[in-house]
Amino acid sequence: MRIGILKAGKGDSILLSWEGNHMLIDSGIPSTLRKSRNSCLPPIKDIEFYLLTHIDYDHIGGFLNILSKAQRKDLHPDLVLYGNTLELIRYKDNDEVGFHHGSSLSKLISSLNIKNKALCEGDTLFIRNVKITVLSPTLEHIKALRDKWIAVEKELHKKEYSDDYVSIVRKKTKIDINVLPLDSVKDPINDILNSSSIACLIEYKRKKMLMLGDAHPEVVSQKLKEVLKNRKIEKLNIDLVKISHHGSKHNTTWELLSLINCNRFIISTDGSRPYNHPNIETIIKIIINAIKAGFHKLYLYFNYQEAAEFEITNEADLNIEICKIVTSEVIL
Repeated sequence: MRIGILKAGKGDSILLSWEGNHMLIDSGIPSTLRKSRNSCLPPIKDIEFYLLTHIDYDHIGGFLNILSKAQRKDLHPDLVLYGNTLELIRYKDNDEVGFHHGSSLSKLISSLNIKNKALCEGDTLFIRNVKITVLSPTLEHIKALRDKWIAVEKELHKKEYSDDYVSIVRKKTKIDINVLPLDSVKDPINDILNSSSIACLIEYKRKKMLMLGDAHPEVVSQKLKEVLKNRKIEKLNIDLVKISHHGSKHNTTWELLSLINCNRFIISTDGSRPYNHPNIETIIKIIINAIKAGFHKLYLYFNYQEAAEFEITNEADLNIEICKIVTSEVIL
């Protein structure tokens, strides 16, 4: 399977390609789906499956841009879109993260006669030899997003410079494997936009991937525990993880990492202000967890050089090689 890591600004867009099939998971900002920006993209008409993890504009901008200009004949004849609460989406036609009153994605889907399906934890899909187990969101969080939409929409207009801000100086650090950064999670109900994000376990042949959107770690961890219990195993061997929320400090916990064995992680972000993702504490957690799991190499895949510009000053003493790879594709 080929995993395309599209240039999507601060946002996310992952392209899965296998056996002549294509699934686009999120679509970044509007310019993401331009061939001139992402040459690995197949023709839009060849993409049969869209998965919209949640309604942040930096995940839906490309879909809105494409569908607002498309006629039905421009799209795959059997196109299916998976996503939640589509009727709530509002957007503006530029690359900024934000919303205003305008056309909704649900109206575009209806006018173009696109099949769509809502997803929540516990759902399982079988698509062309691929199994998708949905880990997030819970039905409770989908309902909460609907109930709190007015307040959520107001929050989307604000620019937050504090929670996730990491200066370049702080991205030069030394790791002590005996000193573990504390988890800094948000209450899912108070972080409803992200906790309503679709996260899923994707299995193809013997390969397993976690595509975590911007999902809340407690929600994902709880469902992963159920998967482990049902399969009667202690940890899940994962070939690749798309880290949640661009490497934010709030969305990767020790508990989540403890449930998997993995040494390959995608971090999708351009590293720009105001958030300067990925957070260095998230990077430290991933590194320490890989060391304790016995890996001698850790692969961190980025779609922008700026996001990879951090330095572990004592890497030579850690008994692990940290491979920072800026690329547009990973092959499993």
